[in-house]
Amino acid sequence: MIRSMTGYGQAETVRDGVKISVELSSLNNRFFETQIRLPRMLSRLEPKIRELISSKVKRGKVLCFVNRVAEEPEPVKLIVNEGSAEEYIRALRALKKRFSLQGDVEVSDLINLEGVFEPDEQVGGTELDVSLVEETVSVALDELISMRVSEGEKLAQDMRPRLKKITDTVGRIEKLSDESVEQYKQKLEVRIRELLDEVIDPGERVAMEAAIVAERCDVTEECVRIRSHGKQFLDTIEKDGPVGKRLNFLLQELNREANTIGSKSIAYEISSESVLLKEEIEKLREQIQNIE
Repeated sequence: MIRSMTGYGQAETVRDGVKISVELSSLNNRFFETQIRLPRMLSRLEPKIRELISSKVKRGKVLCFVNRVAEEPEPVKLIVNEGSAEEYIRALRALKKRFSLQGDVEVSDLINLEGVFEPDEQVGGTELDVSLVEETVSVALDELISMRVSEGEKLAQDMRPRLKKITDTVGRIEKLSDESVEQYKQKLEVRIRELLDEVIDPGERVAMEAAIVAERCDVTEECVRIRSHGKQFLDTIEKDGPVGKRLNFLLQELNREANTIGSKSIAYEISSESVLLKEEIEKLREQIQNIE
């Protein structure tokens, strides 16, 4: 079954005093793209998270938010950024010298300066963190996929009757096409008789002209193609996996045939029906912009 490119999934896992929460949301996009935000201490897990997402999502923009909370306060380890401290000390001493200030730089002068003391986070987290993140992302991802499938079915339910309208319209066009040639033939015969004042029999001339018009305005081939593309479209929306690009191609072909029918038309009724065709095709085009 086709999938929508929009969806949402969330999950939360708590184990051994650590809680990992994950939120996933997906939006329309021509290609596959991910944006992942997670705590610095878990930053090395980004490639693994992207791999998990890409294994189930082939198209669309996926936003992933990961949060980690410890139920019990964890001891904070600090490290001294000696490079930053050295620059601060040099700047402070230059300032004291410039304005003839007393005293030397003390540790207390550095405590509140940004970048001197930094938390010593374990980049990548513990093995528990790694396991929890993978487990929680997988659960949130399943929920996201479930919603995308559900939304895809709603799109399919809207598109099926539109394809039925297209097929019905093609049937009316075929009937009108046969009638329009005969009507043209009758009008032409009347016109020729008026011009020639019944001096000669216009039958052969009318038949020849009608044959030329019938060949030039024949839309049988276009109608056959529309039915074929329509069937392929219906078959495709019942398939699993990413099919949005194929559906878009089929709609381009349907629109091409509808335009050709309109350009060949010699009857107002056929022109009107070709407009209806293009209206339904455009509505389908709007829908498939959201299909994976």
